[in-house]
Amino acid sequence: MLSIKPKGYHRGTVMLETKTKILVCNAGSSSLKFSLFDSEEELLLAEGGIDWTTKPTRLVFHRTGQQEIREELKLEKHADAVVRILDDLQSGPSAALGSLEELEAVGHRVVHGGERYTSAVQITAEVKRAIDELAELAPLHNPASLDGITAVEQVLPNVPQVAAFDTAFHATLSYVARTYPVPQKWTREWGLRRYGFHGLSHSYCADRAAQMIGRRDLRLIIAHLGNGASVSAVRDGKCVDTSMGFTPLEGLMMGTRSGTVDPGILVYLLRHKGLDVNTLDKALNYESGLLGVSGISSDLRQVLSQLAHNPDARLAVDVYVHRIRQTIGAMAATLGGIDALVFTAGVGERAVEIRKRVCENLNYLGLELDRKANETCKPDVDIATRASTARILVIATREDLTIMRETRQLVGSSVSRTRGNENSRPSLVIDKKKQTNVRPEAAKRALPVKGTLQ
Repeated sequence: MLSIKPKGYHRGTVMLETKTKILVCNAGSSSLKFSLFDSEEELLLAEGGIDWTTKPTRLVFHRTGQQEIREELKLEKHADAVVRILDDLQSGPSAALGSLEELEAVGHRVVHGGERYTSAVQITAEVKRAIDELAELAPLHNPASLDGITAVEQVLPNVPQVAAFDTAFHATLSYVARTYPVPQKWTREWGLRRYGFHGLSHSYCADRAAQMIGRRDLRLIIAHLGNGASVSAVRDGKCVDTSMGFTPLEGLMMGTRSGTVDPGILVYLLRHKGLDVNTLDKALNYESGLLGVSGISSDLRQVLSQLAHNPDARLAVDVYVHRIRQTIGAMAATLGGIDALVFTAGVGERAVEIRKRVCENLNYLGLELDRKANETCKPDVDIATRASTARILVIATREDLTIMRETRQLVGSSVSRTRGNENSRPSLVIDKKKQTNVRPEAAKRALPVKGTLQ
């Protein structure tokens, strides 16, 4: 028996057979976010998280169709967080999880898979050792993922666990695209190369854009703009270039991260200004970006609110937009053109002003923003004008759904792989009154999306 709400996420209450549910975990150093899905119907049943970054520890729990629960807790460990989440999932008269026996598998987001893991894998002792070894490349992320994996293993020792890697989508980068122009020893012996990150988000958006446009032979530029930010170039569903590199510090200006800077600056600071490596690392990762330039905040909303009277806020936003637009141009050159530009993640999905500013000088790429659509849009939607030869899409990213699907594929669920259903969101609805058309001469590459999501 299935009840689905007609609007918003594709969420519902299910009463199905056992072993159909997949728990997705995203462990941070002081947090654990989760989503519970029915894997066959791709229904989001519950989501939330526990965060002990600040005191007191805070729980957010949202069961589909019910009021969100917020609570202050005392726990500060991943193991305790897993126990609490599983208890909450099983509580109440219409529990999202009838019993732990219903769990088919648990999927985990792991930031760095290195060269070894170019797709999701079922977690074994060997996989855990490899994730641990890669911690020096992702010291803020991989250890937390391991903590989450261990915590789940203690509570659910017989439930399969799967690792889905943020670097995997970028494994298709060519040798040219992933190679740094440094001494051969650095590359061949020390493994210094470009990996790319946010791959789970870029992968989801590439598939979603193809579904919205109705074609897969597309040249896409995907701008994942959140507190961390990256841009990828995708051809026919495969990543051919990305802005992040060996670490998530390369590329765009971010909330607290500098993005790409002249390496000579770092040598200069070490030699002449008395900075040590740890101080430099802290400055580039936690004191730069929007926070560093504006002197206000790493939160773009706060910086935007002071544009009218604060020149540092204006400079920070101008640099932020300049870096994004510059990177889009570079990706378009790599692709030899563009069929669609995708905005996603917190800033990409919600910041009307940033989308407007980024698109202002991109007409040469065939991108023409519909300003009214941009101001009123709700993802997932096309905000390009009818005459635009390339589309501009705003897509709400779903990394949790991507992890669930990769987990389901590995554990061998009975769900059909070919039904083409984007079930954590409603299917694209064609509204003939709002249907977008383009002139025949403008339709050589990407057609506009025929309708908007309700």
